Amino acid sequence: MLDPRLLCVAKHIRRGSVLADIGTDHAHLPVYLVERGVCPRAIASDLRPGPAEAARKSIRAAGLTDMVEVRIGDGLTPVAAGEVDDIAVAGMGGETIAGILEACPWIRDPRYRLVLQPMTRPVHLRRWLYTHRFTLQEERCCRANGKLYTVLRAQYTGCATEETPAALYFGALDLENDPLAGEYREQVLGRLRRRITGLVEAKPGPERDAELAEATKLLLALRYQS
Repeated sequence: MLDPRLLCVAKHIRRGSVLADIGTDHAHLPVYLVERGVCPRAIASDLRPGPAEAARKSIRAAGLTDMVEVRIGDGLTPVAAGEVDDIAVAGMGGETIAGILEACPWIRDPRYRLVLQPMTRPVHLRRWLYTHRFTLQEERCCRANGKLYTVLRAQYTGCATEETPAALYFGALDLENDPLAGEYREQVLGRLRRRITGLVEAKPGPERDAELAEATKLLLALRYQS
């Protein structure tokens, strides 16, 4: 069984799609989806030989060697355009995920669904998606090991998204109806309040004053836009 974080990723994968799981580690996600008939086939890719071998062991144990292929390489380089339908990149920092997407121009096609789970810097990842005209179609929160994470479903549409503070910090989260999303919002606002408190208590100066003004403006925008 998948942990809550990967289970949230799995729920966004389309039935009948061929999956590429980038940074697969033990291949838990592709094994889960293929075993349950969600995906007929999958590619499990990782940068390092160690995790790739761990993935092979998981796949052999599940009897899925004919349906889940392990490849080694950096990001999406082991996958060719047109080989897959849905692409999962989970368990990495937002900057790392954005770098993987940046290096793969063929994903800028509406046929592909991206399911992304940043461990850190989700704002950086959302900004990259908006800048490159991907649309955030859905975003869900999950709790794993006592921490809140967000899972983004995105697709290239060629449409521009206004990079408001709410769009960058909360994306497509359902802040009104999803209790975890509401908790996520309060967590973001709480961190920002603590940052402002620290700046107020810091030694005055031009840089401190500018940063304090920026943080205060951001807090007000997030409170009233979301």
